[in-house]
Amino acid sequence: MNSPVGEQVMGHRVFPLRLLSRRERLRRRIWHLMEEAGVLTFPLEVFGRVPNFIGAEQAAELLAQQPEFERAKVIFVSPDHVLRRVRELVLESGKVLAVSLPRKSARHSKCPLLQITERKAVKAAANIDNFLRYGQPLSSPVDLAVLSSVVADRLGNRITPRREFGDREWQMLVDSGFVHEGTKIATIVHPLQLADDLVKWITDEDVKAHLIVTPEEVIRVGEGEDGIRAKAP
Repeated sequence: MNSPVGEQVMGHRVFPLRLLSRRERLRRRIWHLMEEAGVLTFPLEVFGRVPNFIGAEQAAELLAQQPEFERAKVIFVSPDHVLRRVRELVLESGKVLAVSLPRKSARHSKCPLLQITERKAVKAAANIDNFLRYGQPLSSPVDLAVLSSVVADRLGNRITPRREFGDREWQMLVDSGFVHEGTKIATIVHPLQLADDLVKWITDEDVKAHLIVTPEEVIRVGEGEDGIRAKAP
């Protein structure tokens, strides 16, 4: 059956195309804002990507100090430049780093989800280009998933660069059975990526974060509560 004009069928839900357009406008607003503010770092071509920003390493270090990170034995980190330092910190902490192959590499691999336990060549192992070299098929459930965002709000709502709804990496973990009841979700963003309220832009397909970290702030989202903020020491 054909979809009504202006709507798109995704799974068992029907989403209005105008919501997709509104989300794309919001993403472009954030990309423009960060570009004009001069806070971007490699890769500087940000449109259509997760922004890599000046201060991302500080945000990663702050995330690593949080109990959700410290308690986790297996941590999944999305394959984006902005999360490179997070991947390094997982390995430096003696934890198992879970990763997904970038789309181009995943097409040629039977195991798109890998785990890395390298302890010496940490920087090389955390590099997206070396996942296949250092990785083995993921075999353990994930305690913490660090996902990338283009924009997030203080309630944990977040939007990715994808033009569709939802989060590719999270869905791969769920479909493969690597998520358990206690799995937490975190994201790191620049302050310019924080919005007041994304409720009007969010659907049930989108994945909320329990923890949002900027270079100077930790926002911990409670059940049914506004984000609880804490300044970095």
